[in-house]
Parts: sequence; structure tokens; C-alpha cells
Amino acid sequence: MLRHIRLLIFDLDYLVFDCSFLKVQALRQSLIALADLIPQSIRLPEISDAEAGFRDYGFQWIQQMDPGLDEQSLDQLPGAYAIHEIRLIESGTGRLYPGMREFIMNLRREDFCVALGAESSRDYMISVMDRHPLDDLFQISLCTEEYGMGGAEEMMLEIMRQGEANPSETLVLGTRPDTFQSARAVNVLSVGCGWGIRDHSGLSGADFQAHSLSNLSDRIAQADTLALRHLD
Repeated sequence: MLRHIRLLIFDLDYLVFDCSFLKVQALRQSLIALADLIPQSIRLPEISDAEAGFRDYGFQWIQQMDPGLDEQSLDQLPGAYAIHEIRLIESGTGRLYPGMREFIMNLRREDFCVALGAESSRDYMISVMDRHPLDDLFQISLCTEEYGMGGAEEMMLEIMRQGEANPSETLVLGTRPDTFQSARAVNVLSVGCGWGIRDHSGLSGADFQAHSLSNLSDRIAQADTLALRHLD
């Protein structure tokens, strides 16, 4: 039983939602119409490329792609990608990680406030939530796109306001270095979660690391102990 932390903020991609195949498939479908314009020397993106792009740039990673297209075609790529991504979600591509629903439901039964703080566009977040009913899991659901330049920091502050929790009572769970930096900027502890990613080097900025869902409870308990020490 935790003694202090009562609000947990989960990111969505690579943590709750297994999107690894979805992202690369949406990108490849977006490039089909532009195939004749792509130099033969350009290697098609793979799952690891999408993961690295998301890690470094968040949901705007597609805007950083350089498949050798001219400027006009590059400008069209993000819009085409977003369309294919939503269609794939609606068709059932992607899944919740095994055990995730049960894990979060257990948190809810223990009277925690559980929030979704997604590094995503709102359309994407809503599509995933609708296709894999998440309203029964998360009491609060926000995404970084809603906060413009303020991004994750403002989103976390708003989640804490809605959850009526102060920073020491809050814990952020994510996979991206920027997420951990944002948590630190608002004085919130973080757990770097590695079960959905291949490269764990980006988790080093978190206060704790959980490489599998089975040891996440222990990391949350450690964060709770550290939060209590800070209050002494």
C-alpha cells in the first residue's frame, strides 16, 4: 500500500498501446503514392526507425523524416500519415500490452487516480481510446498537442490540477527523455518504462526504470518511498 503517491500519469505509445507495427505500416502506406519520387538508395523505414523518431521528436517525428522527397511532397507526408494511422487503428492494428488493462484496473480498485497524458495528437488519442475502450481505465485523458509550445509540462500541471494532487503525490510513467525532463521541470518523479521499446538508453533520465510490467509495482513503491523522504 502506497503512503503518499496517489496520481499516476501514463503516456500512451510504447507504454500502454503497442504501436510499433502501426507506425511503420502507416508510414509505408503514406509513401506508396510517392514511391516514384523516392531515390532507390533510400532505405525504407523499419520499426526501430519509428521508435527512434518517436523517442527523439514525439508525435511530430514524421515531420523529421527525410525519405529523399522534394519539399512539396514532404509537406504532404504528415497529413497522409495521419490519415493512414487513424485508418489502421480503426481496422484493429495495434493492441494494449498484455496485462496492462488488469494492472490499471488494480490501481483504480486501490483508489488511485490514473491519468492518460499522451504524447500525441488529440485525434490519435481519441481513436485509440475508442478502438480499445480506455475510458474505464483513465479518469483524466489529455495529450500534448492540446498545449502547443507548453507541451508536456503544461499538460502535467493540468492533470495535477484536475486530479487535485500536488507534485510530490504524482508519478509520471513514460519512455521518452523529454517526458522525464518535463516531469523534473514540474517537480514530479518519473519511471522509465521499457517493455515496449528496444533501445533502453533513453530511459536513463528517469528517476526509476521498469523494463517489464511485472516489476513496475516495485518501482512505483520505490518512488513512493522517495517522495515521503522528500517531505521529511
